[in-house]
Amino acid sequence: MSYIRGFLLLLSLGLLAACTTPPPEQVGGVQMIREADTQAVMTSHVDALNAYRATRGLRPVTLSARLTAAARTHARDMSVQERAWHFGSDGTSPRDRAERAGFAGRVLGENISESFDDELQVLQSWIDDPVTRSVMLSPEADSVGLGWFQESDGKLWWVQLLGQSSAPLIASRAGFAPPTPES
Repeated sequence: MSYIRGFLLLLSLGLLAACTTPPPEQVGGVQMIREADTQAVMTSHVDALNAYRATRGLRPVTLSARLTAAARTHARDMSVQERAWHFGSDGTSPRDRAERAGFAGRVLGENISESFDDELQVLQSWIDDPVTRSVMLSPEADSVGLGWFQESDGKLWWVQLLGQSSAPLIASRAGFAPPTPES
């Protein structure tokens, strides 16, 4: 009987090992994010963001397909422009891109990065910076979008959008437009 248990245990472990994700592809020591890793990267980032928000007594955010679509579009566009900034090559703001992607709420802020960092390292860099941290700690936030574009050398262009899905769109673009002479 113990042989059968031993055999079943080994068989179970073998089947479990077969279910694991293969190791990430490496290019010059840099981890490449494969298409098959997309859901795991999203889940890892959002879970860590929510854990951080919980330490501040804030409600969790949920992944928004529409904010994610806007973030992915902008990540690729930043790569094409070869600079990390909040305006699209067509002059669009984060709010414009979210609206174009069908997000019917209010965009609270956008965090961006050009780095070789993975989803948790980039989150930590945003936590470490007071400006980007304030976006992630917005009490009104209930939605998040995460997008990235990875170049062949492994460089990642990250975009994180926080929004309030329950809020109507507002006309103000405060925080996304260049300052006026009066401000």
